[in-house]
Amino acid sequence: MNSASSSSSLRRTLTSIALIVPPAKFISDTFYSLYRVQGSSMEPALQDGDVLLVRKADIFPHLDWKRWTSSSSSSYEEEERHQTALRVIAQDAQSGRPIGENNVGYTYLHPPTIHQLGVVVVYRAPDAEKYPTSEYRVKRVVGLGGQIVRPRENWHRIERVPSFALWVEGDNNEEDINKDDDDDDEKEAFVMKRSTTHHCKSIDSRTYGPICKNLVEGVAERIIWPPSRWGVVSNFTPSVPRSWWA
Repeated sequence: MNSASSSSSLRRTLTSIALIVPPAKFISDTFYSLYRVQGSSMEPALQDGDVLLVRKADIFPHLDWKRWTSSSSSSYEEEERHQTALRVIAQDAQSGRPIGENNVGYTYLHPPTIHQLGVVVVYRAPDAEKYPTSEYRVKRVVGLGGQIVRPRENWHRIERVPSFALWVEGDNNEEDINKDDDDDDEKEAFVMKRSTTHHCKSIDSRTYGPICKNLVEGVAERIIWPPSRWGVVSNFTPSVPRSWWA
């Protein structure tokens, strides 16, 4: 009796697992997933140990297309965002990504369309073989495909971002200028040194160049752990623009 009851309970448990795990795995692989921030390269916006909710695909992408091509923009800023999105989509189309009415047959598209500067993305590192414990990186988008970028800390360097690619950088710097220092000559020497070398805690596009969008896992949307840091991932751009359309 007890044996039969235990066997029945085990079957119900296994059946529940069989019904739950495949859909959960599909959602995690396709739509949303969790990633943990490692290191301090994105401080202060993101801290070591933060767990991020990452959107991995555009859901019903034809709806975004209709919104971006509509003429009902309520402000100049919104119209500018729509125009930027259309330019990015046109650049992506050169690599074979479906656009326009071709999106109607798609329930989702991976990777998500990244058409705003300042968003935070998770991607597979091009140099993962050198750093196997840091296969995935979390960085901020500084340049979009088709733009020209001036990397931070090297104002003499100009980079062109290929069509289906992104220029990404970390937020944190290893060294900062002490503004209270009275030695102006030392300040100037330090600035010149920073303009030709990298002094940052982040390994990013300044090291290995633009990243292909095929490496992108998704866009970080929310911090969900620890509870004290719950909230939307902040998107921002430099006060002095460092990217522009060619």
